[in-house]
Order: sequence, then structure tokens, then C-alpha cells
Amino acid sequence: MEDQLRDEELRDEVRALKEEIETLREWRTQLEAAVKNFATGIKANQAEITEVVGEVIDRLHAVEAATARPAGSAAAGTDHQPWSLRATEADWRGLADWLDWLGRHYAPQLHLRIWPCWPLHGGVTEELAALHASWRAATEADADPSREGSDLAYWHQMWLWPTIERIRQHYMFSECEDDHSPDRPGRPTDGTALKKRMAEAEAERRRLEQAKYDYFVKTAPEYPAERPSSLWRCAAGRDEDWEYLSLLDWQWHKAAETAVRLPPPEAARHPVTADRAGELQADRQGWVRYWARYADETAYRAGEQPVSVVRRRRSPERIYDEAYKTWNEWGPTQAVHDFFDARPSNPPHLVEIDAAKAARLLTELHGAKGATEL
Repeated sequence: MEDQLRDEELRDEVRALKEEIETLREWRTQLEAAVKNFATGIKANQAEITEVVGEVIDRLHAVEAATARPAGSAAAGTDHQPWSLRATEADWRGLADWLDWLGRHYAPQLHLRIWPCWPLHGGVTEELAALHASWRAATEADADPSREGSDLAYWHQMWLWPTIERIRQHYMFSECEDDHSPDRPGRPTDGTALKKRMAEAEAERRRLEQAKYDYFVKTAPEYPAERPSSLWRCAAGRDEDWEYLSLLDWQWHKAAETAVRLPPPEAARHPVTADRAGELQADRQGWVRYWARYADETAYRAGEQPVSVVRRRRSPERIYDEAYKTWNEWGPTQAVHDFFDARPSNPPHLVEIDAAKAARLLTELHGAKGATEL
């Protein structure tokens, strides 16, 4: 009885082992199929990658050849000119010979032929020159024994026939079958429309830029909102990332990255619209104070001519005072400080003037025109 039970157990174990072996066989079959599919995909990807890398290498060779061209060569300084303007006589004859060979060798249908007057059509010439260049690159790659690609097949599919069909479809070239028909060039760009569109684009760019900020001016009793002492901005809706407009280089600077560090106190900040901020930023003269400088108050009261013009820019990073010097340049001056300090024994006398008056005085005193420009 016990022997019979053991035989039954052994048969059950053998049956279980057979089932496991069958399952393993199925897994092995699935694994072999997956490995085969993976290997096939890798091979296909490798062929595609090889083709792409080969094309990149060809382009690098072309770039190296262009950069290695001597500065005195015929093409020097003409990198941005079309082929027809930088081509030599040999280039033109080479293109013509290749096109004649192409017509004989391929003998395309009548509606796809290149008519003999192609050199008189500017756009057609540029298209054909590009087609020739791509053919040279493809044949050079195809002749390389180390490469087994499909460059010429790719050229026929992607360059030859699409270019020929594009020429016949988009250029006034189909009319030249019997006799040359000159190109009828397009009308020149409307200058007024161009200026209008550029202005609209600039306004939109400025609007998008300004929308990122909230703008403020620093005010005080002597500096009302109409003529503030400085212009500030921060991230829209957030009291952080403060920047100020420098009146020295007319650029925006992050206050935290300069000696300024902090914006004006809230009591001294007056909010303005983005448009108003743009007006203030554009009006550089509005930030500058000018004075006619006299030798002293006695000279002024005696009706003598001023000796020069001085100006002040109260930029957030520092106050910058200048005087127009005898050598016809602006240079640093202590005159404004001495006049308002009143401690020097013989301070100069200043009379405030506007920018237009300053420009006229500089013309009279120094013969300088445009000296007040910033």
C-alpha cells in the first residue's frame, strides 16, 4: 500500500515537472522572438543613424572648407551673397555642363525639362545651383567605399524631382518653351507698411515686457510725480525683485545687486502706468537739470555772459554733476555742489535753464551742436 502511494506521488511530481518544462519552453520562445525583434530594430536604427551621421559629417566638411578659404580668394567677403553673385566663370560653366548632361542622361518628359534660357532667370539659377551642390555631395558620399548608404537614392527622391517640379510650378519658366520670356519681378516692399508693422511689433513687444512689472516713481516736495527723481519697477503684484532705471547708462539694474540695495520707502513711491513709465524712460532730458554757470553772482548781476553750462543727473546709485569744458567735452564738476553748499568763499553762480536753452548757450559759447544729447 505504501509503495502504491509513493508511486502515485512520483507520478504527480513528474507531471508537475512536465508542466513547468512546457511553461519554460513557451517563455523561451517568447524571449527568442523579443530578442530577434530588438536586434532587427537596432539594425534598422543603426542604418538610419549611420545615414544621418554621414550627412552631418558632409556638412562639417563643407563648413571646414568654407572657413579654410584664403581671405584673398574670390569668395572672400561674399558669404551672404547668392550663388549667382559669388560664382566664378568656372562655376557657371560647370553648372551649365552638368545641366546639359542631366538633360541628356535623364531625358525627362517635356513638361519637366530645363529650358536653355535658365541663366536669365534668377530664382531658377539659385535652385539649380543648390541642386547641383546636393548632387555633388551625394555622389561623393556614394563613391566612398567605407560608406554603404542611400545618398543618391535620397537625392533623387528628395532633391531632383521636387526641385524640377517646383521650378516649373512656381517660376515663370514654363512660358520659355519656344522663346525666352523675361521674369516679371515682384513689386518692392511697401515702405509705409513695413514701418507700420515694425512699429506695431515694437509696441506689442514693449507691452508684453511692461506687463511683467509694476512701475513707480520716487517723489518728494521738490520732485513731483510729473518730474520725479527716479523710476522703479518690481515683479507684477509682488513687492520684490526691485529694479531702477540708471540715469547714467539708461539701463535697468537690480537694486539688490548694487550699492542701492533697497527701493525707496513706500511713502516716497508713487505708482504709474506702464505707458507713463515708457514715456519717462524715453524722455532722457526730463531727468536732467541744467544751469548756466557764471563766474560769480557779481558777474551775473552785471549782465556778463555765462562761462559754461553745468548739469546734474540724480541717479539712484549716485548724483552725477558735469560741466561743459573748454575742450568741448562734458567732464565732472564741483560747481553744483559748491553753489548749493554756500560754504566756499567764492562759489560760482548758477541760473537754472531748460535743455533747449542749454543747447543754445553751448552753441553760442563753444560752437557745439547737439552737446546736450544723452
